[in-house]
Amino acid sequence: MVTVSLELTSSLYGALYASVFAGAGYLKSRRREGFSPTKFLESVLLGTLIGAMAGGMGLDLRDLGIEDLLLVGGATTLTRDLLRAALRSSGGER
Repeated sequence: MVTVSLELTSSLYGALYASVFAGAGYLKSRRREGFSPTKFLESVLLGTLIGAMAGGMGLDLRDLGIEDLLLVGGATTLTRDLLRAALRSSGGER
């Protein structure tokens, strides 16, 4: 059996980092598409979950270097995109 513990402080940092990445994603594509609150919230919620799990595994998000910050942001973006692709391929519309 696998046990996953979640950590509140790290989840808040994960949400903060994900919101920065989501904001940067909007800025890069704002000429092609408008701001999507749904996409923004998806990123923030995933960042919250990833941050909580990272904290539960012992990673202290308060002391992240730039490499670690990019890892958390990349994991959030990749997870969101994979979930979106899986929903589309299964017939769900996102």
